Amino acid sequence: MKLTRVVVGITLGAVSATVLAWLGLYLCGVFVLHGKGSLFDASRTAEHAFFIFWFALTAIASIMGGYLGYTDSARRKQN
Repeated sequence: MKLTRVVVGITLGAVSATVLAWLGLYLCGVFVLHGKGSLFDASRTAEHAFFIFWFALTAIASIMGGYLGYTDSARRKQN
């Protein structure tokens, strides 16, 4: 049961980070660029920065989700 909670926590962390990063990219295109072009068209540096940010955010959220799943499982086992 512990492994299941950890895997679910990792998955939820990765999915939520991905949704947050891509939603931010979409909103940047709508509100900053006003639908004309893409952040990736504007600069190669911006493209690389976005993917590095996305990878780092996903890794951090996955680790946190897995840790929370592990601690929740350990807490339930104690009770």
